[in-house]
Formats: sequence, C-alpha cells, structure tokens
Amino acid sequence: MKPYVICHMCTSIDGRILANRWPKLAGKKSPGDLFESTADSFRIPAWLVGTTTMREFAGRNARLEARRRRIERTDHLADTRARSFAIGADAKGVLRFQKPDVDGDHVVLLVSGRVSNDYLAHLQEAGVSYLFCGKDRVDVKVALDKIRRLLGIRRLMLEGGGTFNGELLHAGLVDEISQVVAPVVDGGRKITTIFDIPGEPPRKAAALLRLQSNRRLPGGAIWLRYRVARRSGAR
Repeated sequence: MKPYVICHMCTSIDGRILANRWPKLAGKKSPGDLFESTADSFRIPAWLVGTTTMREFAGRNARLEARRRRIERTDHLADTRARSFAIGADAKGVLRFQKPDVDGDHVVLLVSGRVSNDYLAHLQEAGVSYLFCGKDRVDVKVALDKIRRLLGIRRLMLEGGGTFNGELLHAGLVDEISQVVAPVVDGGRKITTIFDIPGEPPRKAAALLRLQSNRRLPGGAIWLRYRVARRSGAR
C-alpha cells in the first residue's frame, strides 16, 4: 500500500535542478514561480523531500537539550486533524524545528532507530509528527506504506533532491514525473540532477516513460508530464 507518487521538479534542459544558479527567464518569470504555479495546479496537500531539502524549512541547528527520560520508540502523530503535510526524511535526527508546520503544512519526519531520545523529545515539544521507517536508515518502501496507512495520503508530491528522488525511482515507487524544463543550460559539473541513482550507475536506464502531456509556459519553459511505464527497481 502506498500513495500515488508524482515527482514534480523544475530543471534546466540538461537536467540540473539548482535553479538559484539560473538567470530570470523572458518576461521576468523565475523558475521558482513556474515550479510553484504548476505544483499548485495538482491540488495535492502533501509533499515529500529528503534531509537536505527539508533543512531549508527547518529552524536553526541548535544543540539538543539533554533529558533523562525514555521515550517509547513508536510512531508519533502530533496533529491527527492535519489535512496538509510537509514530509521529510531524517534518519540521523539532524533537523530542528521550532514550530510544527511549513506554511501551514504539518511537519512529519521519517526517522530511523538511530535517532536519540533527546531528539524525539525535541520533536514532540515542537509539535512535529514522526514515523519510524527503518533500523539505521529510512526505508522508502516502509515510509510510503506508513504515509498511506497512518496519514491517509492517497496522492503525494515528491520534490526532493536528486539522490532522494533517485532512491524512490530506483525502488519502483514513482508513478509519474512532472518536469518543468526552463530554457537554461546549466552546464555545471557535479550539480545535482532530477534523479541521481545511489550507488554504482545502473547498467541500464532507470525507467521507461510514456508522455502524457506537454504544455508551453511563460518565459519559454515547457511542462512535460510522463507516466512511469517500467522501473528498473520495481519487483
């Protein structure tokens, strides 16, 4: 059991995703504007990112306060009435939150057994929910199962960095790819791309896609939507 996963990203024509490196587009449109407007059109109230991307929305990285109480290591839902969600992976317990939401979306962290009791106490005091998804790393298949079963999320936007997106694609968990292609050539070596499959490069292409739609956007960008027809990591 898992949600229907749409990976929605804005890229250069050579697949890079660090839009802060790019100039404004024609008509003064920014790639970020196009990303947000197209994302909003899906009307999906839940988004998922990896640790690096989630750090952009977290608070200052303060030291945890030492506590001497044991916290039961089970899933914790801090707001059972939440209807929109900002979900991020944090296997090691490195993120800090001073409030329980990102622009109104309730924060849910996917953690592993490596996180400390002090970290769990910090999240509880901040009103943040968390789900245990593995012993020493976040198992993305377990994570999506819990996102569906415990949070009731049927459709999910994947908006992570290349490594996190690549992990979900390789695991056969991405159903659709929505790509806003900006008329920019990035050209930077070692700049993260939309999908960076972890480990050694796969011997074959990671996925076969089927084009569903294409649309021209302001500033010369193009919005492409694909269904994932076959995934190398799928069982």
